[in-house]
Amino acid sequence: MYPSHEAQTRPQTPSNVETLHQHRDGAVGINITSVCAALKISRATYDMLMESYFTNMTSFSLFRPGSIEPKFAVMQHHSDAEALVAAMFSFSARHCLGTDMAQASGCPSPSDFAQIASSQLDKSVDRYGDMPPPFWLLQAGILVTFYQLTQSVRSRSWKKLGDCIRYAYDINLHIVDANHEPTPAGERSTVNTKRWALLEERRRVWWAVWEMDVFASTIRRLPTAIDSSLNLTMLPVPDSCWFNETYQESCFLDKDCSLRWKHLSQSGNQSAKAWFIVVNSLMRNTQRIVYPAGSAVHSLPDRHAEKTHDELSIMANCLYCTITSLPARLSYQGETLDFKSRPPTSPLDTPNPRQDHADKYAIHLMTQLCRFMIYHHKICARAPWLAAPAAATTPNPHGPPSDTLEPPTAQQAASEWSNYMNASDEIITIVRSSARDHPRHVNPFLANTLWFAAAAQCACRVFGPPAFNRRLMGSNVDLLKLTIDHFVVFWGGMESLRGKLARIETRLQSLLARPGEEAGGVVDLGGRAVVPIHDDGGGGAVQGAGPMLVGPGVPANGWADPRGPYFVPNLDDFTQQFTMAGQNLYTSGSMDFSPFGMEELLMTSLDTQM
Repeated sequence: MYPSHEAQTRPQTPSNVETLHQHRDGAVGINITSVCAALKISRATYDMLMESYFTNMTSFSLFRPGSIEPKFAVMQHHSDAEALVAAMFSFSARHCLGTDMAQASGCPSPSDFAQIASSQLDKSVDRYGDMPPPFWLLQAGILVTFYQLTQSVRSRSWKKLGDCIRYAYDINLHIVDANHEPTPAGERSTVNTKRWALLEERRRVWWAVWEMDVFASTIRRLPTAIDSSLNLTMLPVPDSCWFNETYQESCFLDKDCSLRWKHLSQSGNQSAKAWFIVVNSLMRNTQRIVYPAGSAVHSLPDRHAEKTHDELSIMANCLYCTITSLPARLSYQGETLDFKSRPPTSPLDTPNPRQDHADKYAIHLMTQLCRFMIYHHKICARAPWLAAPAAATTPNPHGPPSDTLEPPTAQQAASEWSNYMNASDEIITIVRSSARDHPRHVNPFLANTLWFAAAAQCACRVFGPPAFNRRLMGSNVDLLKLTIDHFVVFWGGMESLRGKLARIETRLQSLLARPGEEAGGVVDLGGRAVVPIHDDGGGGAVQGAGPMLVGPGVPANGWADPRGPYFVPNLDDFTQQFTMAGQNLYTSGSMDFSPFGMEELLMTSLDTQM
């Protein structure tokens, strides 16, 4: 159909995996010494940073220990090696800052390595023209993109991620297992494990790209670039199987969310990354339900609420089944996570306790994030004041029945608030049980989930049932804010999380104390009395027996009911910005994104009400 493009009847799968020997003819004699000279570091610094990478990189497992130097021997350009090593060191240099060895050797900063990696990567890719660059340059590109995404999800990192995705498609990483047929248990001894291990390296690169695509697209509330309908690459297997070339069967990520946990469980694959991907995919599906296509452009009809409620119930069931089927060693059960590394004398291919704890932490937080999205939307959709406009309208006796949800009973309200806050409490529990320096040992993307938990605590202090302990919520927020600060200090680039949380706190408090009124006093909101948030002296619930916002016509079911001119949320438009005192709260422009849209979901449409 397109004569300017090569005719291709079927996408070519990497069934005949390119090996290092295929590149050896064009090799130019690159070695560690030449790489160190190009990066202006000593051999001792190189060894320190390389060991630090394999000890501390828990977010993605892209390389087998000892596999980097063999790649040098077959590279055709010095810039290839410099891009790959500098990209790895842009991560590991963070963990060496301040050490005696790093100071004595004058180790470059992570940003210096990232800059070198980015420039050398661009130079190498340009050399290949219309030919697909070698696989190791995609590995370098992933680490460069990872570095940039930890700084922000704005244009530069967004475009770099797009390059990685197109590159992955270009070398057919989306169809690594298109021709796969399950190997019976009795025949697995005949599998070519060396070839299988080479394919496994490609699977891991593909799923690293997928994970970053999901993260960035979720933050920006845009479609993913990876097409889920054409994903024929199986989920990764445990590191121990890959490192030791021990064959392990796996499965694909099914489009049907109710089948994912079943297929993974049936395959016998107990990989922490595979189970994390399944939970992460459920989070993404939930986010697409809460933020349906077009919600940013126009309001959705009332009948959408009932459908959304049912879809979220399905997602809640899938999440429950997934977590129930999770291998016991991957399930967090309240134990202490110290994130200790393997002993210095242990080989790099031995199990790493730090990796195990990081896996538990990531799976647990992603589970709670999915629960947040489910129950936050249920709480908002069930809020009694949202039904008020529909109730005020005279129904048409000849029209279809109303699709709006009935206001919840006190029991429903308490149950949904309890489920919602339990997700936040679970995050607080694992944070409190983790090592003080754990933010440096986990994926920095998870800082956004901590932000979500802190915002939920702030919201519940204002809108939650009076039985909740407001003083405890304040303490929980302090703990989460301090942990977010640790993420910001170590990883950098996430300072906006602090400002967004402060804006939510200020905005919610402004519902209780109008400008010019005395803080802590009872404030008139459209003729209703407001019970201020403060302690009763014993750390219990807020003073007063009723909801925090009380007045005529307020249902006694534990829900705040701020109807009237000061709180009329429009939850159909989740992307609407809001302003306070005429100022745009998105101080860095429209690209200053909130984690998963939480700020908008909490505060949308309040700008005209203050």
